[in-house]
Formats: sequence, structure tokens, C-alpha cells
Amino acid sequence: MKTRPLGLFTATVMIAAATAQVSAQDVTFTDAERVPLSCDKQFTVNDLATLKPTAPDAEITIAVSVPSFANPYIQSLIYGAEKAANEAGVKLTVGAGRGFMDPGSQISQLESSATRRPDAVLINPADPAGLAAAIDDVVASGIPVVDIGTLSMSENSYKLVQDDYSQGQVAAQAVIEQFQNGGKGVIVAGPANASWSRGRTAGFTDELADSSIEVSSIVWSDLDPQQALTRFSNAVQADPEVDWIYATGSFLLAPQSLPAEYAETFYLGGTLTNVSAESLQEGTANLILPDFPVAVGYLGVVLALKALAGEDLAKVNCLPNEVMGKDNLDEPVWSDASFVPADWKAPE
Repeated sequence: MKTRPLGLFTATVMIAAATAQVSAQDVTFTDAERVPLSCDKQFTVNDLATLKPTAPDAEITIAVSVPSFANPYIQSLIYGAEKAANEAGVKLTVGAGRGFMDPGSQISQLESSATRRPDAVLINPADPAGLAAAIDDVVASGIPVVDIGTLSMSENSYKLVQDDYSQGQVAAQAVIEQFQNGGKGVIVAGPANASWSRGRTAGFTDELADSSIEVSSIVWSDLDPQQALTRFSNAVQADPEVDWIYATGSFLLAPQSLPAEYAETFYLGGTLTNVSAESLQEGTANLILPDFPVAVGYLGVVLALKALAGEDLAKVNCLPNEVMGKDNLDEPVWSDASFVPADWKAPE
């Protein structure tokens, strides 16, 4: 399986009907939500394997601020940052708010961390708009800040992101290539209020607009595999003709959990996990689009050290949006950039 890179685009998607299941026609986007993200630097999958942090000459402390320690993506991101910090011999401190629904707690955590004068800050903002002013204050105090994994609305921080709209487009291109004579399928989109879920759904449906591919249903589900399976089953009961399934996150509806009559349906999903890697190996999944969370944290430290060294650093740094198949499992870069060792202890 060859990987297929694509330029990154950004969109904030408005869902007209945030119900458990809607038709593709009920999803609407504004023109502004289809504006491309202008990437100053585009990383490749090979970059994830070759870029390493440079050890500084002085003692350096890098602070990491996240919304919560409970999210698996955040845990992987923290592991990646710890790995890079250990390799470079720098100190890493990690602090969290009280969840994605409480951005005020992360603002307080960030402000408290800044009073201890770290040399740089990495932040995954709970609220891109709500954290912007606090980020600007940190930058104004002389401390460089790198957004990691999620964009803030600050114009003063560096950015390291993977664009979800683009990931949806790449997924749609794979479906178009597979079903050149047309086909019908279901999108398992994830939470209707989550930016990553909405962005991937938007990119996917936009890319299919001029194709012969039909979306019969868009299934919205919380981060609850049982709920996703129930809602998928309801959708296919209403329209049982399914040629393909696209899960914006493979953890929402794993191939192993599909009803028997859809076990051999063409499946592609976002996020490489141990479960989705096993699905690729078994052939129950056809393609996966990794998020590279370990690489996000790792490269965040790399970029922070470059900024502290006075290097000319790109403002917007974009992670790869590429598909992987079974053959790519033999290439360690995919798992190294995605998996956390079983014996690693996440912060509490």
C-alpha cells in the first residue's frame, strides 16, 4: 500500500442536525469553513522517523499544558513530549485543567505554570478561543508557546497540528479510488460537537460532492463503542446496502465489532491503535489514517528547542495526513509515532 499525501485544509463545520443519525443532505457548511489552512511547513511520515531534538547548552524547562490527563490522545502526546525531553536532557513539567468542558481551569493552570518561568510552553487548548488571550500573555512575557494537536486562535503561538478536514478528504479519495463505478456507504462520525469529528466529516463529504459515491447515513455517536454500534445497526436496518464504512475514529466502531453481514465491507478509519493495527493485519480493516499523537508531543519539544535556539521556525507546522494499509505495518514509524508502551505510566 502506497501512502498518498495531500495538502492540509481547515474547516470548522456546522452540523444542521446534531442528531444520532442524519442524512448527508442535512449537513451544511459555510464558505468560510472551507478555507485552506496555510501550512508554512509540511511534515512527511519520514520526517516523523528522522527529526530529533537538539540538546541545548543550558538547562531548559518546557511546560506542557493539557485540558485533562484522561484522554488517550493526550496521554500519547505527553509520552511523546517526555521521550523527546529525555533524549535532549531537558526538564519537562506537565499540568492539566479539569476537562474539555472547563477551559477556565486550564487558563488558571497555564497562568500558574507561567509564573514559574519555564523556558517554553506546549499547549493543547481545551478551548481554542478561550485560551487565546492567556497564550498571548505568556508569549508577551518572553516565553515561546507551541500549540500541539489543536489550534488556538492566538496569532502569536507556533502551531503543530494535523488538519481534520484534510484527513476527511484523504479518506474520501481512498473510497473514490476503490469504488470507481460508484458505491454507497455510512459515515460513523463521532461526537457531533467535537471539532475533529466534524472536520473529518466535512472533508469527507465535500470531497465526495462531485463523485459517484453516495453517503446513505451519517451516524453521530459519543465516545461510546456500544452506542456507535447500536446507531450504525439502526442506520443499516433502514438502508442495508453498504459498500463501505468510514469511521472518523476507528475506536468508535472497530471492524471486529461489525455485524457479521458487514464483516467484509470495505472499512477505513481514523486513528491507529493496537486494535486497528490488528484489524489491518487480519484484513478486517482496509485502510487507517493515523493521528500520530506520540509524534505530536515529540515534535512539539523539537520545535520549542528550535525556537529557544533562535532558529527561523515556521509558524504553522502541519503533520502528515496519509493512509496506511497492511503493508505499512512493517514500517516502525507508523507505530512509533502512535503507540505508547504498555509499561508507561500516565500522569494522574
